Amino acid sequence: MKRISYILLFFYGSITTITFSQNRAIEFNHDAWLTVLAKAKKENKMIYIDCYTSWCGPCKWMAKNIFTNDTAADFYNTHFINAKIDMEKGEGLEIAKKYDVRAYPTMLYLNADGEQIHRTCGSTSLDVFVESGKNALNPEKQLSSVTKNFYAKKPDAAFAYSYLSMLENACMSYSKELGVYFSTQKESDLISSANWKIIYQYVDDCSSKEFIFLETNKTAFSKLYSNDSVESKINNVYKSGLYSAIQNNDSLTYTILKTKMRNAKTSEAEQLIQGADIALYKQKKDWKNYATTAIAYADTYLKGNANELNSFAWTFYEHITEKKALEKAASWAKQAVAIEPTYAIYDTYASVLYKLGNKAEAKKTAEKAIELAKQSNEDFKETQELLTKINALK
Repeated sequence: MKRISYILLFFYGSITTITFSQNRAIEFNHDAWLTVLAKAKKENKMIYIDCYTSWCGPCKWMAKNIFTNDTAADFYNTHFINAKIDMEKGEGLEIAKKYDVRAYPTMLYLNADGEQIHRTCGSTSLDVFVESGKNALNPEKQLSSVTKNFYAKKPDAAFAYSYLSMLENACMSYSKELGVYFSTQKESDLISSANWKIIYQYVDDCSSKEFIFLETNKTAFSKLYSNDSVESKINNVYKSGLYSAIQNNDSLTYTILKTKMRNAKTSEAEQLIQGADIALYKQKKDWKNYATTAIAYADTYLKGNANELNSFAWTFYEHITEKKALEKAASWAKQAVAIEPTYAIYDTYASVLYKLGNKAEAKKTAEKAIELAKQSNEDFKETQELLTKINALK
């Protein structure tokens, strides 16, 4: 197995036990967009759009488990004109652009003129999904109303935090609003518990005055809110900056941030920098430096981490040819199967052994992988093909 993947469903709020009833379902209108708007005006209803893509796992989960629930169906069919639109096809392309839809599923709630009134994103529990619809109908809880209130008066920390949370849950940028809020705060107030809560949750720019204040006053923050939480925040901001620089191919910023992160002297700084270097070398396909850095990193930090050991071992199988490095990958895979003896990890181990030319061990390991796949009802076609190649070894 090339790698282990996990589909995560993120639920906002607490999850309650759902008894799924499949008698009724949300009735989605599949007419042209202008027709949907006209129908909303005629019936004096808001529009709910399920913004999805064909490849989105959480979108499919919502369609199967939530949209077919009686409670959801009754509420949404009563109060909304419902539309289900693929954001990568037809009119969905323009709708995605107009409302800046970048995450899936996104739930848009519009008035009959097509103006965004409320918005959430991500798969949710039944209770949260219905509550989102109720909030969309409530002028006091609509995102558009809260936005107006935010800009109409100087927001206090509690209101600002609540609003930023709404933007985050809608998968919308909040950097502008964060700047607006902090422009109302004195520097001496930044260390307050209310502002620390906002800094910890939402400040992610290492060049912002709030982050610089946090770093400068690290000791004072640590005394109030614990050293672990303060260091975690500093590390996460720098880590985000490093990976953004990698994505943007900005080597100068990357080098500057590494120096700043080392100067911050947090306990995990070096581990995070090495991890970023590995990602950088992988992006550049610099497999020599990738292998050297990955070996040092894995031997220092990954003892007992089966998933990451497996991931490194598979990348070595795909891209590394030097024998000593492959032997190191085999040792990682061996550790991983001892910790977590799953089909995917056994498949990785067998693959590395095959590349090393160790026919006997590779065959035994591939057969074990296939046995585990059969037990867990997993597709083992690729491992069967690997076994054929193993048997062909001289």
